[in-house]
Amino acid sequence: MMKKLWLWLLFLVGVNLVWLTIDKTPPAWDQAAHLRSVILVNQFLRGIFWGNLVDLIKSFGGYPPLIYVIGGLWSLVLGTSVAAVTAMNSVFLVLAIVGVWMLGGFWPAVIFSLFPVVYDISRNFLLDLPLTVFVIWGLYFWLKKNDWRWLLMLVLASLTKLNGFIYFAPMVLISLIQNFKSKELWMKLVIAGAIYMLAVGWWWGINWQNIYQYLTGLAGQGEKLTDPMDLSNWVTWIHYFRLFFLNQAGPVLAIACVISWFKIERNPKNRDLMWWVILVYVIFTIIRNKDFRFTMPILPVLALWLGESIKKAKNKMAVGVLFMYLLFNYWENSFGWPIKKPVIVSTPTFLMGDVNWINFADYPVRAASSTVWPNKEIVKEMMAFNGGKKSKVLVLTDSAEINDNNMKFYRETLSSKEDQILEMHSIYEPNFSDWKSYNAVLLMDKVTEPAPFYATNLEDLKQARDYVWDNPDKFSLIKEFNLPNQQNLYLMKVM
Repeated sequence: MMKKLWLWLLFLVGVNLVWLTIDKTPPAWDQAAHLRSVILVNQFLRGIFWGNLVDLIKSFGGYPPLIYVIGGLWSLVLGTSVAAVTAMNSVFLVLAIVGVWMLGGFWPAVIFSLFPVVYDISRNFLLDLPLTVFVIWGLYFWLKKNDWRWLLMLVLASLTKLNGFIYFAPMVLISLIQNFKSKELWMKLVIAGAIYMLAVGWWWGINWQNIYQYLTGLAGQGEKLTDPMDLSNWVTWIHYFRLFFLNQAGPVLAIACVISWFKIERNPKNRDLMWWVILVYVIFTIIRNKDFRFTMPILPVLALWLGESIKKAKNKMAVGVLFMYLLFNYWENSFGWPIKKPVIVSTPTFLMGDVNWINFADYPVRAASSTVWPNKEIVKEMMAFNGGKKSKVLVLTDSAEINDNNMKFYRETLSSKEDQILEMHSIYEPNFSDWKSYNAVLLMDKVTEPAPFYATNLEDLKQARDYVWDNPDKFSLIKEFNLPNQQNLYLMKVM
C-alpha cells in the first residue's frame, strides 16, 4: 500500500504543477492578501523591506506569521510568482494525505484527496490546507494518548491561523471529561499551557484586539450576505452541513460519507473522533463569521470513516464506480476537459436548496485558465500617471480577478517601497469618500454589478461608483482597460 500511496501522491502533485503552469488567473481577494505577505517577508529577508520587524508583523493584517515566513524562505529559492509560491501548498497536500494515511490507511487518504474543496485549495495560496495538516497530525498524536507532539501541532496551528487553537480545544475538553480526576493530566495541561503561552503568547499580545473581536461573536459582524447568525433559527445550525453537502464534498460523496457513519465500528477511537467533530461543528456554528473552509479540518475524519466502510464493503463494483466518479470529477473540474464548463444538473430540495448532482462549473473548483489579465499593466499605469510622484488611488473594483488586494500584491512585485510611489485604498477604510484626498479612482462602469461574494459593503461601493459617473466635471479619464470578461475598467483622475 505504501508504494500505491506514493504513486498517488506523485500523480496529485504532478497535476497541481501542470495546473499552476497553465493557470494565469490573478489571485482572488484572500489569496492575494496572503501572497502579498509572503512577498513582504521575501523583501525583509533580502534586506529591501521598507520598514522594521514590527512593521512587517503589522502588515499581515492580524494573521499569524508562520506560513508567511515559510513562504518567504520558499520564494527565495523558487521565486515570487503566483505559481511558484502557490506550489508550496502541494507540499502541505502531501503532508495532509500522509497524515490521513497514518490515521486510517490508503483508502481514507485517497478519498480525502478527492474532496473538491481539498484539491481546489491546494492550488490556491490560502492558510486552510496548512492548518488542516497540523490538525490532522494533532488528531493522530492525540489519539495515541500521552503523546506530547500534539502540543507542537497546536502551536503550529495557532501560528498559522487565528482560529487554529479552536480545533484543539475539543481534544482537551474530551480528555478532561474522560480523565477529570487525573492529577497527572491536569499537571500536563498546566505545563502545556505554559509552553503554549511562551510559543504563541507574544502573537496573542500583539493581535489581542483581532482575536477578541473574532471570539466574542457579537463584536464580529460576519458577512451579511452569506453568514446566518441567528442561533434560534434551524437554518443556522444546518449551514455548515449544507456547505459540506453542496460544496466541500458534493452530494454524491457527501451521501457516501453519511451512509458510512452508520456502518463504522463504535470503538473508542471513533467515539472520540465523533465527539470531536460534533464539538468543532458546534463551535464554528456559534461563531458569527462563517466560511466553508472553517470546517475543512473535519473532512479527514469523514474520509477515515468512509474508508473504513469501503474496506468492509462486499460490493466492490460499487466502490469502483464511486472511485471512477470521483476521479472523473477531479479531472473535469480541474481542466474543463473532456466536457467544456459549465455543465450543471440540479434539482430543488427543501433542506439543501438547489442540489447540483452534476456540477462542472468554476465553483467550488476552478479550472485552470490560460487567459492573461492586465493587473500588472494597471498597476504600472497607476504608478506612472502622476509623473513619478506619489499617487493615492481609490480602488472601487471588487471582483475575484481585480480587487484592492491583488492590486497591492502586484504592486509589491514591482516595487519594494511601500506607499512611496503608489498608495491604494478601498471602501472598507474610514473616510473613503473624501475625494479630495485621492489622485485617481479605479472603477468599473455603472452597469456592472460588483461580486457580492467579495464585497460585503455593496451599497457603499455602488454609491461611490455612481458618484464618479454622475459627476463628470470632477473626474477625467486617464486610461481605459479592456478585460478578458468583456467588461471595461477605468482609471479616472480626480480633478
